[in-house]
Amino acid sequence: MQSPATCLETSDQPGLRSRGLAARRVAPDSGQRALDRPGEPGPPRLGIELVGGELPADGLVVPDEPLLLRVERQERLAPGRRGHRATLRMVAAPGDQYRRQERAGTPVDSAAMKVLVTGASGFVGRALVDELRHGDGAYEVHPLERGDGDLAEDGVAEAAVAETRPDAVVHAAARIGVVRCEDEPELALRSNVLATALVARAAAAHGARLAYVSTSDVYGAAFADEETPAAPASFYALTKWWGEQVARLYAPAGLAVLRLANPYGPGLEPGQGKGALPTMLWQAERREPIPAFRGETRSWCWIGDVASGIRLVLEHDGEGIFNVGCDAEPVSLTDTARIACELTGAPQELIQEIDPPPGRVTPRVSVERLRALGWRAEVGLEDGMRRLLESLRAAAPTA
Repeated sequence: MQSPATCLETSDQPGLRSRGLAARRVAPDSGQRALDRPGEPGPPRLGIELVGGELPADGLVVPDEPLLLRVERQERLAPGRRGHRATLRMVAAPGDQYRRQERAGTPVDSAAMKVLVTGASGFVGRALVDELRHGDGAYEVHPLERGDGDLAEDGVAEAAVAETRPDAVVHAAARIGVVRCEDEPELALRSNVLATALVARAAAAHGARLAYVSTSDVYGAAFADEETPAAPASFYALTKWWGEQVARLYAPAGLAVLRLANPYGPGLEPGQGKGALPTMLWQAERREPIPAFRGETRSWCWIGDVASGIRLVLEHDGEGIFNVGCDAEPVSLTDTARIACELTGAPQELIQEIDPPPGRVTPRVSVERLRALGWRAEVGLEDGMRRLLESLRAAAPTA
């Protein structure tokens, strides 16, 4: 079993310095080719300055069920190299639900953009890897996932960036959830601040631009465009805001900060404090009580639409802050629970309105900057919840 070390997703396996990464080029009209670029890991040390001392290597739990994409690791002996290397082979899983309808346009003929994605077996990271693999442009995708090391440990991020030599690093690894970060504050600091600082330093040292995946929670309870001042109202939001600050400190050149607003879709386990919609659907499916926070409304955004927004920012070399979410009229959690009941055939008497816990915010965001790049949301709430229910049913154990 894996021991829980921090980062995006972690394990007690040796870090990247001893195993390295190999990736294969992903392009719509060409085969894959292996990369084999050794790097010289450096010794960045930030733990004391940022969090007041070294912290225990706790675990960041990120669901790794391959709903739409699975990453297969094969151990092989590379010619001309000593020892074993982990080859990451990306395989499209059946029922590709993240994939959007066939896009119009001509494939890009320029050289493939090399993208390193941290948190690649997490919710957002997995969706982004899938989006890049199936986009019109050509990408050389380097997924960095659970078994590849603890990004909050010295040298792991440096080794990953040094070996893959990416054009861009998308840092999607994080500890998410208001309650989960309150319950384990040291782990939240280590995952969302320290690891971000080390990734940012490594990206800057090797000339890669950084795209940092943040959250609209940093705005607090407000209608927010990218000029709205941050006002974090929870420890989770605060750690993500600090993550933005260290990204600006260490990797300011070409930095894109992606503030995600209410993403949902396959890849989040119900009942883990990380996704209201899968939890409501699962409760309705099992005919269990469905708590809904009184007075709370949200504009939900399908994870495939979120991933396409991140892709567009990368393709346009976007810099600065980008809100990534849906600016449609918000829906109350009570009405969302009613949709869950309708889709599952559950009685609406299961819905129980309760008071929200402290620190929960419901910012609405403007996405005009993202829309200017050609982005639009393609999946509506009811359609998305139907797709999510299908994925939950498909992943459920059979009797």
